[in-house]
Amino acid sequence: MSKPTKSRAGGPGAARSKPLARKRYVCLLPLQLASRFEALHEAYPGKKRSQLLEELLRLGLSEVEQAWAGAAATESVFRPDTRQPIYLPTGPFAEFHSLVQKHHLALEHEFAGADDPQAAYPVDDYALNAKE
Repeated sequence: MSKPTKSRAGGPGAARSKPLARKRYVCLLPLQLASRFEALHEAYPGKKRSQLLEELLRLGLSEVEQAWAGAAATESVFRPDTRQPIYLPTGPFAEFHSLVQKHHLALEHEFAGADDPQAAYPVDDYALNAKE
């Protein structure tokens, strides 16, 4: 993580350019993990806790994807016209990415406003927080 740069309230870094999910994630951390996180927050005083969590999640999920991609067995099929092999990912890596796509569509559908023409596409009757 790089050291934070200060931005003014109306400056270019003030507004987020990426859409945020409407779902809020809340968790209680074990004491050891919470103290490590607070130490990280103190080391980067210009960053908000939410920004640090976002970066940590991004890095952690990238590590998981890389580990699964390396362990994934690949299935090969051949293109009928050229007989060149096409390698298809299988195992936990492929399953993870199909689940990412499923959740991305559901979150995107939830995020879309009523005036958005693409908000009406089907999401296979999937709803967030269906059991909660």
